[in-house]
Amino acid sequence: MRKVTFVLFVIICGFHFDSVARQNAQIMFDQANTLLEENDFMGALDSYRNIVEIGEVSGPLFLNMGIAAMEIDSMGLAKYYFIKASRFSVTEDKALEALEYVSSQFSRQSAILPKLPWDRAVDRLKVEVGATRIFFLGFLMISISVIVIILSWFKKFEIPKKNTIIGTATTLSVLTVILAFYVDYVDQRYKEGVVIAKEIPVRTNPTENADLVSIAYEGYSITIDAFTSENAEEWYYIRLGNGQFGWIQKPGSKLL
Repeated sequence: MRKVTFVLFVIICGFHFDSVARQNAQIMFDQANTLLEENDFMGALDSYRNIVEIGEVSGPLFLNMGIAAMEIDSMGLAKYYFIKASRFSVTEDKALEALEYVSSQFSRQSAILPKLPWDRAVDRLKVEVGATRIFFLGFLMISISVIVIILSWFKKFEIPKKNTIIGTATTLSVLTVILAFYVDYVDQRYKEGVVIAKEIPVRTNPTENADLVSIAYEGYSITIDAFTSENAEEWYYIRLGNGQFGWIQKPGSKLL
């Protein structure tokens, strides 16, 4: 009985602390909004960042952070926050509208090569479906094969085209599971980012003396290879929109 009481106490405390955290975050959000209304944009941005640090993020929070960043003329940072806000349904439309405006303000625009159809399909599966759901679909397909095999052991159940059903379901299951692992691999390895500094040198190696590949300017969208980047502590290995690869220093860019 004491164990049950203790568990209930822990659960109640958990709900209480979560409620307190949310109330504190709302108070902090209201205070930051007041600073924003008073045109203290840097103060508002700092206050919003404190809310992010405690994990109470939301679409309106990132939208207001984008507005504050835009007002202090940090357009790359504004783009970053508007992209974050666009991932919440409640602020998606407003964030996309603001993002379109901000993107038009950059003095330098990056050339962007279109992605291959396979890459576009994987990106769409990653965002709209997710590796877990794809894996579950593969599990359901292999379950069909197992069920058909079990039923075939009983003579009362005559299953037409049994071997075809088993072969098709098994093949689709294997392919779906492989796809799930690949989507998860892509999701874990490649991250999207935004350049927030005025410009960053892109180099052949993660050293300041390495040969220059290109220059990444404020607002450029970049793709970060998280696995390769682990080999250099203060650097990201990136792909620019024009297809060039290289290393940039972490300060001056934001990982989405």
